[in-house]
Amino acid sequence: MRKQVEAWQRSELTDVTAKVVIYEAFVEGKLEAPKHLARSVHDLYFEPKYEEFKPRTIWSLSNAFTSAFKELNPIPQFKVTAKLGEFLEGDSERPNLCTGLRWFGQCTFPTQHDVHRRASRNSARARHECS
Repeated sequence: MRKQVEAWQRSELTDVTAKVVIYEAFVEGKLEAPKHLARSVHDLYFEPKYEEFKPRTIWSLSNAFTSAFKELNPIPQFKVTAKLGEFLEGDSERPNLCTGLRWFGQCTFPTQHDVHRRASRNSARARHECS
């Protein structure tokens, strides 16, 4: 978990990429989260309340999502938070965020497969795809 956080903290995003991720989550419905949270996620990412979330990284974007989820009741908050990592990492139907960054030449993840894994039943699919 620590290695994933460190990798996400080093993985810079353009504003356009962050907006696309938020759009996919809420408008395209790729994250089962209440759509009314889209504005909160956007505002928390682009105008963060805390200094450590100011860098434009996957980690800051993840924190914007989880901070917005605090508006929810405990059980829905837990459920959507549990799905967030998989959404950001991608699955067989949606390339992971880093794969998308690679298309734009922005991936900064380390190349070792063991550094960046997502929680998945199929660990072969869980490996980072950028190396």
